[in-house]
Amino acid sequence: MATNTFGRRGVVASPPRAAFQPVAAPIAPAAVTDRDASDEETLFRGNKLLADIPFVTISLIVVLLLIFALQRRLAIDVAPDGSLDVRSLIAYGASSYDLIVGRGEWWRIGLAPLLHGSEGHLIGNCVALFIVGVRLESLIGRGWFSLIFVASALAGTVGSLSGNAPGIVSVGASGAITGLIAALFVASFDPEADADQTMSRLKTSLFFGVPALLPLAFGASGNVDYFAHAGGALAGGALAVMPWLVFWSYDSLPRRCSMTLLAGCAVCLVCAGFAAAHYSFYMADAQNYIRASELPANGSEITRRSLDLVTRYPKDPRSHLFRAIYFMDKGSFASAETAARAAISLSASDVAGGPVRSGASALMALALYAQGRDKEAKALAAESCRAQLGDMRRILKKTKLCA
Repeated sequence: MATNTFGRRGVVASPPRAAFQPVAAPIAPAAVTDRDASDEETLFRGNKLLADIPFVTISLIVVLLLIFALQRRLAIDVAPDGSLDVRSLIAYGASSYDLIVGRGEWWRIGLAPLLHGSEGHLIGNCVALFIVGVRLESLIGRGWFSLIFVASALAGTVGSLSGNAPGIVSVGASGAITGLIAALFVASFDPEADADQTMSRLKTSLFFGVPALLPLAFGASGNVDYFAHAGGALAGGALAVMPWLVFWSYDSLPRRCSMTLLAGCAVCLVCAGFAAAHYSFYMADAQNYIRASELPANGSEITRRSLDLVTRYPKDPRSHLFRAIYFMDKGSFASAETAARAAISLSASDVAGGPVRSGASALMALALYAQGRDKEAKALAAESCRAQLGDMRRILKKTKLCA
């Protein structure tokens, strides 16, 4: 998920204040003792330089980098493009409806937002997190920033489970980051900020927010989890509005909000314990599936290697799908149907088999259509037409199997 930097940072945000408060008659300040002052007030607010450093943002980026380094070290395999093997991601704690709801592995909710599928995925998220965090953290405070990040991460996972097909495996902090983007958009309408500050914040939120959410309006497909983005954005925007409606200030509950990140870390450690307990099972199961570096890179390689792959990995539905493609290319439609049926059957028990099941269903529909079994073909193609499979869906539409 590549992201581009832009522009420059706006004017440095003013020191923490009770923004969005209604005008009131001045009153005598109450005496504040050392006992009443929070640690954040003592350490940060008295020092302008420290107050402007986005410590939480930087800490989150460091944590994500360290976690990905551990992912790379423990990965079963790495594809030529740098993507980690999907079986490794499942063993680490990736989320999907089949895994969390179907198998009851709730602990994945606390781990999936911290994992990334490739270096490019990680770098894109870290760039977005830094640019947004630099503007937002000093604006709303570290406590609210932490609360929005954690809540948006959880909401992003819920959005992913709700919107994606049951077998789609998902990882990444983009749900949490999109929540921060939505919060920056809402918080930009600070009546006390000058025009340059407001414009800088709005540009940043729109620059990242529009591509993160707009594809949902056009039937988003591909490898980006736009449903996680939507869930995170709803949570982040709602939380950013709350101080206006309830507390009238982002400084109202700094201590309670600051505990959110610590609580989130504790929950993640508990979830990591559950992941460690299941790790050996998923890593052993991964031996039955094609490694990421062995996957065919193009159609010609699929046809050339399909027999070898189905021989070596008979339990992997992808090997049977490749074999079905080979038979379709050779015009052997009955054999293609048989191979596609095997892929569909195996994908039903595979926790990462959702995309394979849809692809095999589409291919089998084409094989049935080529044999003159139009009615069966249209019934089978319905799932693939709904799945927005890109090139495969275009082929189905061209043969009039998709409405």
